[in-house]
Amino acid sequence: MRALFLIARREYLSYVATWGFWLSLLAVPVFAAIGAGVPALIEGSQPVRYFAVIDETGRGLDQVIRDAQNAGRREAVRDNLEMMARTTGGDAAAQAALEAFDSDPDGLSGLDEALDAAGLTGAEAALAAGARSVMVSAPGATLEDLRPYLTGEATVDTPEGERALFAVFVLRPHETRSVAIDYLSANLTSTGLRSEITGHVREYLRRDALVNLGLSADEARGLLTLSPEVTTLDARPGAAADAEVTEADRAPFVIAVIMAFVLWMAVFSVANMLLTSLIEEKGGKIIEVLLSTARFQDILIGKLAGVAAVSMTLFAVWGLVGAGLAVFAGTMLAGVDPRLMEILLAIADPGLLLAAFVFFIAGYLMFGAIFLALGSLCDTLQDAQTLMGPVIWTLILPLLFLFFSLEASDSLVVRAASWVPLWTPFLMMARLPSEPPLWELLGSGALMVATTALVLWGAASVFRQGALRQADADSFKRWFRFGRKKS
Repeated sequence: MRALFLIARREYLSYVATWGFWLSLLAVPVFAAIGAGVPALIEGSQPVRYFAVIDETGRGLDQVIRDAQNAGRREAVRDNLEMMARTTGGDAAAQAALEAFDSDPDGLSGLDEALDAAGLTGAEAALAAGARSVMVSAPGATLEDLRPYLTGEATVDTPEGERALFAVFVLRPHETRSVAIDYLSANLTSTGLRSEITGHVREYLRRDALVNLGLSADEARGLLTLSPEVTTLDARPGAAADAEVTEADRAPFVIAVIMAFVLWMAVFSVANMLLTSLIEEKGGKIIEVLLSTARFQDILIGKLAGVAAVSMTLFAVWGLVGAGLAVFAGTMLAGVDPRLMEILLAIADPGLLLAAFVFFIAGYLMFGAIFLALGSLCDTLQDAQTLMGPVIWTLILPLLFLFFSLEASDSLVVRAASWVPLWTPFLMMARLPSEPPLWELLGSGALMVATTALVLWGAASVFRQGALRQADADSFKRWFRFGRKKS
């Protein structure tokens, strides 16, 4: 037992006693935050799309598009104003700001008064920042005239100065569809602006058709905004008859998938640690020294326990950082939207955390033992790479099911895949919030435990032969040739 403890301690300290470990440990939350913020950063740093409209229909569609853009701009400013006022002054400040802002129902002239009502002096620039797309006058009428402006060889006058033209919309009469749109742009991949302007024209055409049938403009606008009110009620056992589904109810499903992916990364990372450290010890003849002072079972279990302790250190630090950020975010954002606190509490579900711990231990023992067994057969990393292919693919395949489990956790394919013992820790983790039948949990769990025991037994046998150099990577070739007749 003492030898096992010493081996586990040595394995643990060989990682946590290095600066690189702690730098990597702290880098994960940082890069996770960066990754979560990248979409917003990309969206926020997107340059303003300056575009022009050439209306050949004679129906004033260019002004329709301009008015629609101004209305969308006003709505965005109104939403931002409400959020800022509620953050600084609560519901009363938000209501006062919106009442002042809505004194001008069509424009932004009420913005200054709204900011004063909410006590947001000096926030005009933050709210009145440039729009994502701005309409300018067309510098030409033909493709030949417009091409230099679209390619950047020539520029147009904009509120930001001279800028290249992003796109041009040419609106032409059409016999059957009333209007045809030619979209000209040097950017072949971005479709957001095209969809936005097409939507404005589509709405106008439908409203105009209703007016031609005898409806007033207000009646036509009202018909186009008709939409059923959808209320999602919770039909799960124990829920009240009229209980609505909230974001806090949906949060565990998303968090379970995220935790399953984190488990996958953790299992793969720590199992790879075992593989590389064992190969290094074999190359440095350290494994022979260990075998002379300890039983191979102690070496195997000690290595598994040591790296498992490294994993627990990772989770403990990440958990503390995550809890601190959650408390900070909840305190800061609870005033903006009280539902955010409910979502944060749903994330810290003890049931999910306990399940994550159990599934991690099972997954780690299975794959860690497999990696140790393979490492014992190899003298170099090159040898290990030839044997790792099937194991890597076995680890990657459950990721394919994880992507679909959020929308279709009850799919027959996902349910069947969660019975594969090597995949059970990840897929069953993702399925837990959907409350799978108890017999599935017990059955797949029992099969996972039995497989873990079988893998540990087999890995111990392979590890013993590999550590004593009674087997190596070439043994696989001999096993595959077993039964063939000699020529």
